Amino acid sequence: MMQRKAFTLIELLVVIAIIAILAAILFPVFAQAREKARQTACISNLKQIGLSVRMYAQDYDEIYPMGTYNGQRNWEVNPDVNPYPPNNQCLDALGAAGQRGFNPGDGGLNYTGCAYGGEFYRHLMTVQLFPYTKNKQIWYCPSDKNLRFSDANARIGKQSYQYFPNWVFNIGDWCASASPFPCVRYPDGQRRDLNSQPVSELSEWYSERTLFSERGMFGWDAPDGYPSKNNNFNHSTGFNICYFDGHVKHNVWGSKWRTTPASGWDASRAPR
Repeated sequence: MMQRKAFTLIELLVVIAIIAILAAILFPVFAQAREKARQTACISNLKQIGLSVRMYAQDYDEIYPMGTYNGQRNWEVNPDVNPYPPNNQCLDALGAAGQRGFNPGDGGLNYTGCAYGGEFYRHLMTVQLFPYTKNKQIWYCPSDKNLRFSDANARIGKQSYQYFPNWVFNIGDWCASASPFPCVRYPDGQRRDLNSQPVSELSEWYSERTLFSERGMFGWDAPDGYPSKNNNFNHSTGFNICYFDGHVKHNVWGSKWRTTPASGWDASRAPR
């Protein structure tokens, strides 16, 4: 009768060690692959949003949607500002006075009349762009650590992306003034005054100008944040931007002074 030979303890330990080494090598690769897939899904979301904006513009004389503002909004809108309870952060109340009390029929509270922040995005998601997208889930980046799609979040305009057509370093009137924010000089040696540009398909730098970005865009955020990095970003390698012409690109960390508008920080580090 044959005697079955068992594994020795040392042999078992060797096998376990080999498995542990392979896991240590492969798990980061799998994590990177998952993040790359989420980054690609985020790009797809922004492409759909950008397409919906351009479809809207075709119906409204080439003008892009203005959210809850009474006129064109040629400035960024922070998505983390919440005008509803419990935060009650009311900014730009005069900018949306005509919207106060309106209800878009999404099951949420009536509008507060505070144009900046969540109400701006709620109006885009539910009223102005929904006829073209038919989907609110595209407003949520799969890599967003702070938010996931839910009806409750959508009803207060909490979502992943940030409207960003202009900021402090692209104001032409400030170039020759004593403003604390200088006009950024781009690699081609030129400055770009966005304050005089319409938020529409008639804008100059049409294919380079940011329409929507995401967490990490502000110069004080993310791994390249100044004066110190933080975790307010979605992707490990950079941030996605949807441009005025609707195309979307992944921008790596360290490129914030080259975006249009520039979003680096602080003013003392701005290229002049």
